[in-house]
Amino acid sequence: MIVGFFSAFRSAVRVAVVGTAFLGSLVLLALLATSAPVRANGVPVTVDLAYIDLSNWGPQDAAGTAELIFAEGIVRIEADGLPQLDGEQYQAWLVNSEAGDAISAGRFNATPSGAVSFEGSLPPISDFGFDLLILTVEPNPDDAPQPTEDRSIGGYFSLLGIATEDGQGGEAQQGNLQAPGSLPNTGDPAFITDLIRVGALAMAMGLSVVVGLRLSRRTA
Repeated sequence: MIVGFFSAFRSAVRVAVVGTAFLGSLVLLALLATSAPVRANGVPVTVDLAYIDLSNWGPQDAAGTAELIFAEGIVRIEADGLPQLDGEQYQAWLVNSEAGDAISAGRFNATPSGAVSFEGSLPPISDFGFDLLILTVEPNPDDAPQPTEDRSIGGYFSLLGIATEDGQGGEAQQGNLQAPGSLPNTGDPAFITDLIRVGALAMAMGLSVVVGLRLSRRTA
């Protein structure tokens, strides 16, 4: 009877050890998940492009739309009424109109008929204060990281895609369009962070299982 009692006790200890290890893995997973950086809204943001308060170049009747998909890092621009450039290119910029920061969202040209159909990649964005997309005219080639003063059509937006009552979205002034504080990172730090978290979780779960098995054997 005593032997049966100790056998049942050892079985209970093994179950408790394995259960504790599994619970520890779940806790670690929760901690890693809550520490993950927040990404921008996955819902596409549509920006109406027109000749706005910052615009000072090109036809005033040019218009278009831009679609920003931050979760997938995609930008699409469709426009009409923009002249085809010779020795220059249009460049799209995401701008924080309050701070004046700007990062490039791609370079392209219009067709002879004045149409633009562009799809490019958005750089990783850690600051969600950007509220303006504007097209500038840049020399080609151009190594300068900041936009020129030749500003064509643009449009204000928010992450929810809601414009203000006047359709402008803010009180941006011409002096607010400045050079970015640093060049955009060409890698995706969020993806690398995700890989590190998955690797750490796998190691922790493996270690907890090994420790649980060793402790259960010692109690046998």
